[in-house]
Amino acid sequence: MSDWAQDMAAVTAVAEQRQAAEAAAEQRFDAIHAEATQAGQLEQVHQTPECRDWLAARHATDEAWGSWAQLMDRKPDTQAG
Repeated sequence: MSDWAQDMAAVTAVAEQRQAAEAAAEQRFDAIHAEATQAGQLEQVHQTPECRDWLAARHATDEAWGSWAQLMDRKPDTQAG
């Protein structure tokens, strides 16, 4: 396996892990959001740790897939020659 392919496998794994963590954080936020909706306290839902965690996880996912895209842009040309 080439260095690029090894790097791509690693970057992809990180991005997929972060995406899974984001999905879990979103589920926790959705639960808090539903509770706040029922209690009529939506104005406070964005101040919760669940909201902050979800937004941080979204940012981490975006960064990871951004790294993936940058590496993909550097894919070696296998048809040269």
